[in-house]
Amino acid sequence: MKKLNAIEAANVIGGCKDAVCTSSYETVVVGGVSSCKQVTTCTDKHGTTVSMRDAANGMCVVPNSALIK
Repeated sequence: MKKLNAIEAANVIGGCKDAVCTSSYETVVVGGVSSCKQVTTCTDKHGTTVSMRDAANGMCVVPNSALIK
């Protein structure tokens, strides 16, 4: 019988996959005030978590918005 270290055992028993994360920049309105936020969504074996942090206002602008009238 082979001995397993904690990391190997976690992959066998119930799985312990790394989180898969995606980030996007979104304009969020709270109390009538809008601000640009970096929204990160991560999914792992326990479910999905969403976190937000402040971002520069320029990150929420569509690059071609000047061309749209």
